[in-house]
Amino acid sequence: MAKTPSDKEPEQPSADQTSGRELLVIVGVFALVIAAIFFGFQDISSKKPPGNTPSSPPSQPVASAPSTSQSTPTPEVASPRVLFSTDTTNYWDPNRQALYWWDEPVDSIKSGAQETYGKSNIRKSDFAGSSSCRECHPTNHTNWSSHSHRFMNAMATPDTVKGNFSGGASIDYLGGKGTFYREGGAYRMALERDDVRRVFSVERTIGSRFTQYYVGRLLEGPDSENDPRREIEHVLPFGYWFDRKEWVPTVHVFRDEDADHETWDPYADLKFTPYDRACGDCHTTLPAGDRMIRSAGLDRLSEYGPREVSFEFYKYLAENHPDKAATMDFKKATIDDVASALDSLTDYPIPEQGVELGVSCEACHFGAKAHAENSDHENSNELPAFFPLSPNFHVAAANRDEAFGRNAANLNYTCAKCHSGGRPEYASGHHTWNSTEYADAVRGACYDSGDQLPRKRTMTCVHCHDPHKSVGQKWRLTPKEDDAKCLDCHQQFVPASARTAHTHHPIDSPGSRCMNCHMPKINEGLQEMVRTHRIFSPTEPRMIEANQPNACNLCHLDQPIDWTIKHLQDWYGSEHEFSETELSKSYPDRQGPVGAGWLKSPHEATRLAAAGAMAAEKHEAALPALLDLLIEDPFLVNRQFTQRDLEDWLGFSLRDAGYQFYMTEPNRRAAVEQIRADAQFQKLIQSPR
Repeated sequence: MAKTPSDKEPEQPSADQTSGRELLVIVGVFALVIAAIFFGFQDISSKKPPGNTPSSPPSQPVASAPSTSQSTPTPEVASPRVLFSTDTTNYWDPNRQALYWWDEPVDSIKSGAQETYGKSNIRKSDFAGSSSCRECHPTNHTNWSSHSHRFMNAMATPDTVKGNFSGGASIDYLGGKGTFYREGGAYRMALERDDVRRVFSVERTIGSRFTQYYVGRLLEGPDSENDPRREIEHVLPFGYWFDRKEWVPTVHVFRDEDADHETWDPYADLKFTPYDRACGDCHTTLPAGDRMIRSAGLDRLSEYGPREVSFEFYKYLAENHPDKAATMDFKKATIDDVASALDSLTDYPIPEQGVELGVSCEACHFGAKAHAENSDHENSNELPAFFPLSPNFHVAAANRDEAFGRNAANLNYTCAKCHSGGRPEYASGHHTWNSTEYADAVRGACYDSGDQLPRKRTMTCVHCHDPHKSVGQKWRLTPKEDDAKCLDCHQQFVPASARTAHTHHPIDSPGSRCMNCHMPKINEGLQEMVRTHRIFSPTEPRMIEANQPNACNLCHLDQPIDWTIKHLQDWYGSEHEFSETELSKSYPDRQGPVGAGWLKSPHEATRLAAAGAMAAEKHEAALPALLDLLIEDPFLVNRQFTQRDLEDWLGFSLRDAGYQFYMTEPNRRAAVEQIRADAQFQKLIQSPR
């Protein structure tokens, strides 16, 4: 969030201060260039050091002018993150957790580092592959074999492609048509509107649980032979939704927040997202060393790593990618030389650079070849480390177990490597959609900072999640089992009487459930609302003052905000004060039902959470407003989730009645008005349910 500048008049700098600032500017330029290479394609936090302006995203291959009048395709990129620098060859991240240097390490870091005894688990040669785990770990291997992690990134084969490529499958979208078919055993996606037709190869798949997206390249079209889409594998514009057995537009890939007013048009606007540079880091088992010098690795390590580390970048590069290191003498390297080396490494296609496609055993356990090749495991010293291990990688810790053992800090970093990053936020800082579970968790109440290490955490993701077993289509644990997870730590609430006194709801009622109050369903999942992983209090003032989802009104949708505030203050103390100024500004009708107000909120995530809660509660008074949302909400995801929720609730197919969430607004309006007048629909909503 942007910080308000101070109103204090700055003091005039002395001559020494001025020269020092000039040096910082020079150093800052270096940091900006490197940061642009590292993070140009990573969806990241908007946090930036004060006094610096982010550089432009890294340049992309430029195609010759297309044969049509359309513009040159432009890959979608995120703004780069700015790093602090200590000198011209070393730089710190903003949290001072990770230091990269080109040649020799800083003595103060190396002196506190744990000895690695020449061992490594970060090079490609350190990895054995998932098949090597099967014999000794059959249960974990079997569970992983059907886990959605395994199929986050896969080559397009009959075993992995789940979409309908029968030849008759199609989607009508924005006045054009997408068709999906096989050609000589290969998979194809064609886009056609008016007289313009483009055909894309389907070379890889993304996902296997709710929706499957596809990665490919341009094969046919009126575009230049130098068009980068012919060479760069990128995310294609349509995916297959398993539950509804239909093709749908991709979301959160091509457009900001998926609003209809965005200019992206798959038939005309030739923006595209290079998959390996934008998404592939987390969808692939990469050598840990390579990942740390790609776009996501340094950002995630520095932001969520549990302790201070440093990495001899040049030595690692020289040993593992000598062709890249040979392009320069780092002792004499210019900024442009460094930028070129890093950019060319990032350009390695992930199928070539990676160990395995998808998230396999060693994505979490790091390179385990030495462990797999030692048959005497019980007496072996080659147990896999739970943190990067290399003579080029220095880890500051009190002892080896703290540095490399199976402890809370290392377990959490294993998940944080992917389940983090930046997403749109609620007023409280909660992310509004999924994939950033750890980034949310560490902002919450239960991930306490330890006293011994700057980022030690006492709670772990595996307390609630079995990392080897897929969650499946639905969360498997019962509400009582969920409560038990919380009560493991919060023993004072084990007695039913204590829990009733705390929640003010009858035991085993929805209002008594720990997660309903402290982890409500306000996070956009892959096809429905899921629980936020930021554990917080229902009294969170920023959410209430901003008129955004609070746990009380997600159940009590028909109650006004003053009713909610009175109960919170009566139950948990008058010290829970809320700004009257903000409340008056955010709630035009203080006596009106909060749920109805949320559906009209200018904040798209609030509307989505409200619609999900109303459908879950079967809130019949909201039906007219939910039908209005299907017409008027400009966000495609909001209409998609609401259509699905209404169909499941009412047992009535809006699609069969002529409505599709991705239709244009005039067509949506006509379809919904026809549904409202439908005799079967009217009979359905008027009958008791």
